[in-house]
Amino acid sequence: MATAATPTEVNLAQLFRNRSATYGDAPRWRQQHAGKQFSATWRENQALVNSLIAGLDAIGARPGDVVGIISETRWEWMAADWAIIGLGAVTVAIYPSNVPDTLAFILNDSGARYLFVQDKAQYDKLLGIRDQIPGVRRLILFDDADQVAADPWTMSFEALRALSTRTSAEAERFAAARAAAIRPDDRVTLVYTSGTTGRPKGVVHTHATFMAQVAAVRERLDTIRPGMVDLLFLPLSHVFGREEHFAGVDRGLSTVIAESIDTLVDDLKAAKPDLFFSVPRIYEKAYAAIQARVEAGSSAQRRIFRWAERIGGRVSHLRERHKRIPLGLRLRDRLADRLVFHRVREAFGGNVKFAITAAAPLDLKILGFFNAAGVVLLEGWGLTETSGGFTLNRVSNYRFGTVGMVFAGHELRLDADGEILVRGPCVFPGYHNNPAATAEVFTPDGWFRTGDIGTVDADGFLRIVDRKKDLIITAAGKNIAPQNVENTLKKAPFVSQVAVYGDRRPYLVALVTLDPAQVAAWAATHSVTYTAIAEVYTNPQFRATFDEGFQAANRELASYETVKYYDILPEDFTLENELLTPTLKIRRRTIVQRYGDLFESLYHPTKSEIAR
Repeated sequence: MATAATPTEVNLAQLFRNRSATYGDAPRWRQQHAGKQFSATWRENQALVNSLIAGLDAIGARPGDVVGIISETRWEWMAADWAIIGLGAVTVAIYPSNVPDTLAFILNDSGARYLFVQDKAQYDKLLGIRDQIPGVRRLILFDDADQVAADPWTMSFEALRALSTRTSAEAERFAAARAAAIRPDDRVTLVYTSGTTGRPKGVVHTHATFMAQVAAVRERLDTIRPGMVDLLFLPLSHVFGREEHFAGVDRGLSTVIAESIDTLVDDLKAAKPDLFFSVPRIYEKAYAAIQARVEAGSSAQRRIFRWAERIGGRVSHLRERHKRIPLGLRLRDRLADRLVFHRVREAFGGNVKFAITAAAPLDLKILGFFNAAGVVLLEGWGLTETSGGFTLNRVSNYRFGTVGMVFAGHELRLDADGEILVRGPCVFPGYHNNPAATAEVFTPDGWFRTGDIGTVDADGFLRIVDRKKDLIITAAGKNIAPQNVENTLKKAPFVSQVAVYGDRRPYLVALVTLDPAQVAAWAATHSVTYTAIAEVYTNPQFRATFDEGFQAANRELASYETVKYYDILPEDFTLENELLTPTLKIRRRTIVQRYGDLFESLYHPTKSEIAR
């Protein structure tokens, strides 16, 4: 396959067009959706995007206009994004989980004129606030357009493609002219933050900031080759998903788009990706599922697995430090791989060269386990305001427990209180319509205040401690990073999620949720039947087993970090109950609001809890 020449592009539209020309008839993307298989080569994808650019122009969209996308991740999202970019317009990426009030605010604040919409469910949500969003001129539906065809406010995705009277050749010339007219400092996207502390803020990014991000990823992940396969499931409304989406085009990847997060396990096996970009929660769940299967096996199987873990851990430790692996250990590692680890790789499709994890910390034990199994997890760090990553480990130079080194051409320093300050070409220019918020996050000399607390070791590897605003300060004045505590406690058997609480209080308490797969395995081996998970966690034998494992994890913490009392919730934290973010991090403030009374009750324990 051809390889891309030295990049000369100054905007994303040129990047897209040049890569499409370079890779031509190679496969660009494919997706299984609603029982049908969709796919496109690079050349076909360019023609698809050209038709959408011409269609947007035909309905009145112009360079600089804001065009929204409200949808789960799918091939139409990517095509719509490249069409908006190619027109010289501005994409506002909107989470489909947003409630109507937040939707109305984002659409009005951004000035969105046109919207790509997933289906009738999203249409119904928008219809309910139609009188509040007078600036929105037209909705383009990916699905279900026939069900709302009577509403002139709507049209189908296919109708937009066919709307322009331009021929294919004319559409190509129009797209080329538009790409040539885009300046590096033109806006390319607005990404609204979650708004957990108030109204969402619209992060502005230009072609220049995202081109800097693409170049930085290209330099840092230099082992990626054209034609490699990545599996995309991350929400494209989030900057991490967009980063994979743009990098996939830059590096000539063949992208398989997961049908949904619920089909991810099967999609991995079918796609057999070379690369996998994910948030930590996916690796945590995979690790928990593996541990549950091991515990449900025979004593001999458990012994073999634990032996393989120890051997793999020793090998992983030496690899991380670039040290020679003795022959005897290499031979035992090969046996461990044959008996155990090859099955772990098969769960990821069998071909993964490395995987990226970002958006939250991942426990060292999990990192070490997957590395021992041959799935190298590279942690990175960045924010919406940095257009995605800002630091990343390399395949050839990584350090577990850190998020790697700063991208080339970018700078990082620590403020007096440990807050990470950054500057460089991928940092955003400011918040849309919010100069006060912009001024608040930049120092007088131009450093962006990230809000994260970190440390940098002697070799330049960055370690994230926690979010500055999430730090818990106990009544004794101890500063505690809740994520570190939660990640330690999540290592306990049966635990899915943990939320700790204790700001200005004498000690920490926690609410815990259970992992259904591990609970089911325990119930099966103990002949316990149940219809709801709550029936298991009230079982005295289970509670005793659970508490033993929880307290073992608790003892790994410093004395002032330990959780004194906890309770188990009958439901997990999920996207559906709005207790997880789209990148599967816990919504700490929402959890505290919903369960505040329960948290507080743990400071007034019953006699049975005191005895425990």
